Amino acid sequence: MSLPLPIICETAVRGVRLYEMPCNVDTQRGHLTVGEAPTSLPFIPQRYFLTFGVPAGQTRGHHAHRYCAQFLICSHGECILLADDGSHSEEILLNRPTLGVFVPPLTWCTLKWRSADSVLLVLASLPYEEQDYIREYPDFLMLTAK
Repeated sequence: MSLPLPIICETAVRGVRLYEMPCNVDTQRGHLTVGEAPTSLPFIPQRYFLTFGVPAGQTRGHHAHRYCAQFLICSHGECILLADDGSHSEEILLNRPTLGVFVPPLTWCTLKWRSADSVLLVLASLPYEEQDYIREYPDFLMLTAK
């Protein structure tokens, strides 16, 4: 039976949380980190994608989702996540495969690649649907205005 992942910290951005993924260390065979749905992940993933081959210094993302939540892990290299809820923003360094970041819906995300060999794994709570994307920051701010 899996245990829930420990939250290592809440951020200043509404709902964005960092998780320490369990890691089994084997000096002979290498390390293994794992998360299981539904017990140790914040949702049951409906989709995953990997982003890689992005030149160092380039950015991706620049959008939010209306309904989809995401769980991000930089499995190799380093990326910086800039998360923004319309009131608060925070930069989060993703630099190890044991650090997971939960990003709830209505969170604007921009990712900056620090190394060209970085690989970002994203687990999504919903299948791809173009209508779920908010691609213009002013539209995002209107949706999140309090």
